[in-house]
Amino acid sequence: MVPAWAFPTSPPPPKGTPPVVYDSVTLHGVPNSTQRYTRKQVANAFDIPDWFPRQHPAMPSSVQYGVRPDGRACGFCHLPDGQGRPENGTLAGLPVEYTVRQVRAMRDGTRGHANPSGTANPMISVAKGFADDEVRTAARYYARLRLTRRNIIREVADVPTTRIAGLLYALDGTGTEPIAGRLIEAPESIERHELRDPWVRYTTYVPLGSLARGRRLTTPGPVGAPTNCATCHGPQLLGVGDVPPIAGRAPSNLLRQLINFRTRARRDSTATPMYAVVDSLTIDDMVALAAYVGSLPPSRSPRK
Repeated sequence: MVPAWAFPTSPPPPKGTPPVVYDSVTLHGVPNSTQRYTRKQVANAFDIPDWFPRQHPAMPSSVQYGVRPDGRACGFCHLPDGQGRPENGTLAGLPVEYTVRQVRAMRDGTRGHANPSGTANPMISVAKGFADDEVRTAARYYARLRLTRRNIIREVADVPTTRIAGLLYALDGTGTEPIAGRLIEAPESIERHELRDPWVRYTTYVPLGSLARGRRLTTPGPVGAPTNCATCHGPQLLGVGDVPPIAGRAPSNLLRQLINFRTRARRDSTATPMYAVVDSLTIDDMVALAAYVGSLPPSRSPRK
């Protein structure tokens, strides 16, 4: 059974609820940025906010503006610098061909997700909104960017209580509760997260002993050990060729991808090697692996 806590999802608004009207007057800022945007501007998926325009190259049109009506700008969710957020993926530093293949898999239905709420993967309609050359241009842009790890991993017996905010958790400040085998990821500031600040940090709460367990699971063992991640992802898990780097990426997203492989929600032609890995893992193993891999330093150099 897929644990619902791994896929936080706010329920849809009741039928007949009027659409959200975003404020178009008050200007907001984030730390260390001179840019100012209204909430309406921040919510515009076809002309995205760019808090730090000097920290990345000029964005191609597919990243900054997208393609109406369904092709929301790539940078709206994955951000101009490709750092992404826990509820989606980090594109910075991914191999071009890997990204292109994954978008193609979303289009043809061979990459879905195992969200038990039944909520459709929004990337499916987005992927169908772009032409092949637009996808490749965006993939090349993001491949040249460097990932900076934004997560702090904390092993705990009790986790701060949270509420679901969209597709992630936000701390509600009311107390604590047992971690109970879960992986809970939350931003240090839900306001900065909602303003799409690429420098907001996230705390990943995992059970005690998770990092050591994850390290053991990734350590090379007997020949053919199914969780020897380095066999495909490289000795430091920084990727090899078109096999993606996984070190330093958001643990909650890493966990969901392991679950997606386990349930065969990911079943494109390149997914098969992962099946032997995930079929041997429990959810506790997956939490530990995601925490440990997410705690590792990402590559210091972007892809050429």
